[in-house]
Amino acid sequence: MIKVRTLSQAQVSLFLAMYVGWFLNSVILYRHIKVAFQQPTLLTWSSVIAEVLATFFATFLVLRLTSLGGRWCAKILSSVIVLVSVASAYYMFMYNIIIGYGIIASVLTTTDTDLTTEVVGIWFYLWLIVLGVPPLFLIWINECRASLVVQSRQVKSAAVSWGILCLALALAWLPIRTLDKAYKVQEHQTNRDLPSYGGTVAHTYLPANWLSSLGIFAWSRLNEDVFSEDLIDPAARFHYTAPKSLDDTYVVFVIGETTRWDHMGIFGYGRDTTPNLAKESNLAAFRGQSCDTATKLSLRCMFVREGGAANDPGRTLKEENVFSVLRELGFTSELYAMQGEVWFYSKTDANNIEFREQIGSEPENRGKTVDDMLLVPKVAQSLSNFPKGKHLIILHTKGSHYLYSQRYPRSFAKYTPECIGSNNFCSKEQLINAYDNSVRYVDHTLEAIYDQLRDKKAIVFYVADHGESISDNMHFHGTPREMAPPEQFRVPMIVWASTPYLEDSDNKQRFSLLQQQARAGVMHKHTEIFDSLMGCLGYRSDNGGINAKNNWCDRATAEAAIKAATAQH
Repeated sequence: MIKVRTLSQAQVSLFLAMYVGWFLNSVILYRHIKVAFQQPTLLTWSSVIAEVLATFFATFLVLRLTSLGGRWCAKILSSVIVLVSVASAYYMFMYNIIIGYGIIASVLTTTDTDLTTEVVGIWFYLWLIVLGVPPLFLIWINECRASLVVQSRQVKSAAVSWGILCLALALAWLPIRTLDKAYKVQEHQTNRDLPSYGGTVAHTYLPANWLSSLGIFAWSRLNEDVFSEDLIDPAARFHYTAPKSLDDTYVVFVIGETTRWDHMGIFGYGRDTTPNLAKESNLAAFRGQSCDTATKLSLRCMFVREGGAANDPGRTLKEENVFSVLRELGFTSELYAMQGEVWFYSKTDANNIEFREQIGSEPENRGKTVDDMLLVPKVAQSLSNFPKGKHLIILHTKGSHYLYSQRYPRSFAKYTPECIGSNNFCSKEQLINAYDNSVRYVDHTLEAIYDQLRDKKAIVFYVADHGESISDNMHFHGTPREMAPPEQFRVPMIVWASTPYLEDSDNKQRFSLLQQQARAGVMHKHTEIFDSLMGCLGYRSDNGGINAKNNWCDRATAEAAIKAATAQH
């Protein structure tokens, strides 16, 4: 009989990889095998095999890397990996939740002991003991040395160990990478936009899901504490006074993508691309001008005070954004995205962040396309999570991003013929037809978001990040702003308010100013968002924290803008 004490570190890692990679992930693997039986294709079965291999070899790789610090480091880190994975498995099995950034951030930053006792009970501790003690026993009873540490007379053994490590890396990465490419090919053939396969797998299985989320959390904290240490914090520099009416208010900010105001029916476009928005009475819609022509650049300059991002090519940040400021002023917040701009999401300081791969890894969303309507249930979920209000929800959509026909379901293909394949020649007419269909879906998505909030005290802002140039077989943005054509700066800026929100007289007065400007055809800019969001929520600053000239809800500014717009028309 083999004694436990005689096992090598590699053998211990092998057993732990099977335990964590296969046993603790067994429910998830079962679900995916069940889907493969229901949809028996070469790709689905290849995915199951690849995921079985990846969960084992990736876990083995992580456990072996702990040996780089020596025997005691391997024991301690392996124990942590096992215990956290066992604890995570409990919530994945019992509550069918995804272990993502929000869960990690909540665990590492919460000071609410009452909340902790609600989700940690006797059954959790029993689970932890029954499933956690056996692998811990295996780790600590074993007395062998870590074989990855090169010592004299052990060069050959270390070389073998490193070779096994490289093989594990290849067997974990190559199948997933190959299938990732296969799914991309299928996407082009079927005109579907799916979250990256590799990213979805990473956010589905233990321990990769909580390790990757921990990495994102660590990066966001490092980015905030080290790389952003010189950023000006308006909440610390200026004094802001909040109105009492904010205490039970919900604020939703929808970040659009590539949608142009001159292709929206509410702004006079020849096609009825916004039938739902046209029916909304509590709406103020503006022709807007973006601060830049690419998503990454616009996200840097559109949410800070004017001048809060440098005028250099990379739009170097100099100040914290408005979402971070609202958090410091007492708002809770959650961010849900159909994109993956994690660097920006971390700067919002949201309580919870979920981007497309995390949302796509949820059981109910597996196999679904990157569809902005997946954000609507997230709005309902966020409202339920924070029932008392003073809560901000940030939604980052795919909007009208190319390939346009992937942005909407077939039922929204009103304008034909469309540009379908990215490798096919498309005329300007086909591109515009597909683009306009995507705008109709933006209209549909916004309406669905409003429907979640009609009985709440809520205000919703929608602003696209930039526009796009469209001509025969061409679709482009990101042109250097000094030479970019005007259509790349054309963005809609829309504000909607619920009826309960407008029952407050101050809210109604400020919103009336917005609607007066909209009727007069006043144009607004990205650089005004910070001051206008703060000002339209009723915040005041007695020492310059809100620039009145950029505040859409400042009476003097609004009246001057209306007068100027009327004179131009």
